[in-house]
Order: sequence, then structure tokens, then C-alpha cells
Amino acid sequence: MSETIGAEMISRRRMLGILGAGVAFGMGTPAAVLTASDAEAQTPGVEQRQDRHDDSTERRQDRRTDRTGGRQERRSDRTNRRVVRRKARKERAVARQEGRKKRRMARRSGTGTSTKGTGTPNRGTTGTGTTGQAPARQ
Repeated sequence: MSETIGAEMISRRRMLGILGAGVAFGMGTPAAVLTASDAEAQTPGVEQRQDRHDDSTERRQDRRTDRTGGRQERRSDRTNRRVVRRKARKERAVARQEGRKKRRMARRSGTGTSTKGTGTPNRGTTGTGTTGQAPARQ
């Protein structure tokens, strides 16, 4: 029993070095295996999948262009509706201004039978004038 076996004589430091070398070779090996197997992966199924992928890409791009066209159409319709609304609003404002102008002119020219608001003051009376104020003291 006094004999020592050669396997037991390896130090921890030497064992760690061997383990590190094994890990380094183990990390390098999968890359070499994967690059060698890539050439074999081209099968008819892969080509069919690639064709379907290209078709789906084209369909997706067509849908995008259709959506873009629809958006542009909706945007132009919205702009046209806004222009029509603004034009109608402006026409209504002009009509209101003209109506007010006509009513003012009618009041100024005195074509109506009412004396209220004609602009001629009632001097010498105790009633109120057109301004709604009492007559001036004398």
C-alpha cells in the first residue's frame, strides 16, 4: 500500500490547467460543427419557405401602400370638407354684415314711421332724448 498511483500525483494547479484547455477546445468545436453543417441545410423545404416568405413580404408591402393611399384619400376629403365649411361660414358672416348694414341705413334715413332712433333730438320737451338721458339743465 505504500506505492502511489500516477493518477493521484497530479496537483490541483495542473488539473485546473487541463480543465481550462478542455473548456477552450469545447467552446471552439461547436462553431466548427455548425459551419460545416450549414452547407447541408439547403433542402427543397427551405426554398419553399423562402418563396412563401417573399410572397408574404410582397403582400405586406401591398397592404401598406393600400393603407397609405386610403389615408391620403381620407386626408384630402377632410381638407375639402374643411374648405367648404370655412367658405359657408364666411358667406354667412358676409350675409349678416350686409343685413346689419341695411338695417342701419334704414334707421338713419328714417324711412320707417317710428321716430325712435332717428337721431333728431326732442328739444324743449321733458321726455328723454335718443340717448336715454335727461335733458340738460338751463
